[in-house]
Amino acid sequence: MIKVRLFTLAIDPASGSFPTEPLAEMEEEVLQVSEHFFVHMGMPHLLLVVHYRNRSSRDRYIRNERRVVLDRPARPTADPGVRADLAQPEQEVFDRLRAWRNGRAQSEGVPPYVLLTNRQLAEVVKRQPATTRELREIDGIGEAKAGKLGKELLGMLELLQKSGKQQTCEELPVADGKVA
Repeated sequence: MIKVRLFTLAIDPASGSFPTEPLAEMEEEVLQVSEHFFVHMGMPHLLLVVHYRNRSSRDRYIRNERRVVLDRPARPTADPGVRADLAQPEQEVFDRLRAWRNGRAQSEGVPPYVLLTNRQLAEVVKRQPATTRELREIDGIGEAKAGKLGKELLGMLELLQKSGKQQTCEELPVADGKVA
């Protein structure tokens, strides 16, 4: 049975990152995490919608033995040529942005490549744009895409950059929903 849990996390002003303890402390098998970013009373918050199920007794045994157990299903691989051109830390950011894009596409009922291609996502990761103007310099991202996705995409990129300084990418929640 799939269950849902909500976490509302306020940014820690001292570290500039969101706490990861709520997800790290979950004993259940996390299937999907959707992020929704918002600002309340001038402070950034992150709402995590976590879809999970109870682990089998075998999974709990493996976890207690400190063997690696993936908390989410393996994601389908992207074009190996695009992903292979990225360094390991860039690949992790690419995977997170790709998960965000796929979730957004699913919620809009369109194929993911309609929003952004894997090649465009890889360019975003390589160039690290900070403004929509810089985002529009990437081939295939024009005024319309930058207007529709720019704020969310740049927010996700900034969140991943800030969080990456405090924790590894494996500790980051999966960005799999529309950022509010």
